[in-house]
Parts: sequence; C-alpha cells; structure tokens
Amino acid sequence: MNRSCFLFIIALTVIVSCSQGNKTKVPKSTNDATIIGKLEYPYKFEYEGNPLSRMHSATDPDVQVWDGVVWMYCGQDRNVDSTKHKHHYDAMDGYHVFSSKDMVNWTDHGEIFHSSDVPWAWEKGGFLWAPGSARKDGKYYLYYPIKDKEGKWQIGVATGDSPKGPFIDTGRPIEGLSGIDPKVFIDDDGQAYIYNNPGVVAKLKPNMIELAEEARKIEYAPRDTMENDTLRFLEGAYMHKNNGVYYFSYTNWKNKTFQGYYAVADNPYGPFEWKGAMAPKPQGAQDHHSIVEFKGQWYYFYHIAIKDLPEYKESQGRIACFDKLFYNEDGTIRMVEHTR
Repeated sequence: MNRSCFLFIIALTVIVSCSQGNKTKVPKSTNDATIIGKLEYPYKFEYEGNPLSRMHSATDPDVQVWDGVVWMYCGQDRNVDSTKHKHHYDAMDGYHVFSSKDMVNWTDHGEIFHSSDVPWAWEKGGFLWAPGSARKDGKYYLYYPIKDKEGKWQIGVATGDSPKGPFIDTGRPIEGLSGIDPKVFIDDDGQAYIYNNPGVVAKLKPNMIELAEEARKIEYAPRDTMENDTLRFLEGAYMHKNNGVYYFSYTNWKNKTFQGYYAVADNPYGPFEWKGAMAPKPQGAQDHHSIVEFKGQWYYFYHIAIKDLPEYKESQGRIACFDKLFYNEDGTIRMVEHTR
C-alpha cells in the first residue's frame, strides 16, 4: 500500500469516527458497571426492538411530537435506601428525556430534573413519579408529582427554553390540584387542559402554571363500569385527539388481561362514551401509556419491567417500549399488540 492510500484510509476513519459522536455500541442489556459508568450524555443509540433503551430504567413515558421530533420524558426506578424509603416506587427519582427524528436513531439527553431541584419537596428525596410535558409560546413545561414536606402529593411545574432543559422549578405546587400522573393536553384553539389522578380535568391559565377553574370529575363510563375494580380508572389519565374526536384513556393495573382503556367524546370534558380495552397487560408492569402521531403513523408508548437491567437487582426495572396503534374505520382503536 502506498503512502497516499494509507493516509486516505486514516483520514476516512477519523471522519467516520467523528460523525458518530458518542454513539457507543453496547450490549442490549448488561450488568457491567464499567460500561454504565462510561456512558456520556447525550448518549446515542439505535432502536432494535422493544424495550427501547436497555441501559437504565425509563418509566411512565410522556411523549410529544414537536417540529418533527419525538420527545419522550421518563421517570426512573431506583433501588431502595432503607433509611429513606420503604418501597422501590418511593425511591423513584431523576427524569430523563429521549428524542428521535425517525423512531430508529435515538438520543438519551440524560437527567434533566431531580427531586433535589424542588425546594418544597420531601427532604429525603425520591417520590418523583410519572411526568407530564407541554410546549406553549416557545416555552417548555415539565409537570411532576412529588410529595411535599408534609408527605402530601402535589403537582409541581418546572419551565425551560428547550425541550431538553434545563428545567427550573416555579417554586410552588399548582394550587387546587393534588394526586399524581399529570397529563397536559393543548387543544387546537390553544387552550390547555390538565388531566390528573383521581380522574379529574381543569383548564390551565395562559401562564400554564395555574388552574383557570376548579378541577372537575370525568364521567368516562357507565356507573357500573366506574365502580368495577378491574375496569375503572385507577391511574395514568391521558388525552389525545384524532379527526375531531377526543380520546380519554387510562390504566387499570388490577386487570390481569387488559390494562389500557379508553372512552370518546366531542369535547375535552366529556361526558365520554366508554369503548373498553385497547391494550393488554404489559410484561411485569402496569400499563402507563402515551399515544402520539408521527409521520402519518400512530404509536402507543408504555413500559414493561425486566429483571436484567443494570443496577436494579433488588426489584424489577421498568423500561419504555412502543408499538404501532391503528384505528378502525369507525374511529375505534384496534387492540395494541405488544412486541419484544
């Protein structure tokens, strides 16, 4: 090989390496702490089938599509420090955000918010459960449930100028709203609504951090369904809109066969016509979903729990997945098929 050919090959190798950035090729799952410790954010990886990311827990996916990019906000399961928490759910902390322009090439932008960023939260940390997110007038909003210093669940808001943060807490919870699992839906006219456990909805003021009205209960099904332990709303309120129809959906984690349910209406408040199940019980976890359209295809995001996630040996680590979602001609939703 002559000198010029050798130098060309070296130069080409450098160019390819630089173009890949920190897109490290790692196993689909690993227990090697040395690999985990070497991950640098933003961390780039390719989707190779569910679960989406194999390197750390990514729970309760709240998903948005902004300017042709999919953004997925997730919580994280943590192992329990018995001096601070009794259950691994109590130890949940540290939101991550992922993004993709094609549903194949993904970027984990790292931790964007932590309980230590909330001055009014429980002093031992944790209890940072399922997030919600929104964008309005160029500003980004992160909604989060957390226990305050008195041990009461509250909904806080943090704001940022970019979907990947940094997010700064507003300094106080939303007055008139408690519970968990906030979901913000912005209608075509720009009006924002917040949905929350225990199955309530309220308009938000234009500032996106205060209620514009008292939260009201959602009538999503006949009374016998709303009183049935394995069919009624238990958590994970979600709202999306398709062809002018409002789809209110939720999770019932007590049902051992189906856990994602939905109802439809012609307005964000209802009353809704209950349609029944749309998704089966996920592996090892409760259904907690988001539904979004991206490039003409609808997707159903949820999480499963697997035992071989690194650093999660005391309990299963929940991790995000997604599958395609389809509508029938009458607007009803076909049963989602989970894939692995």
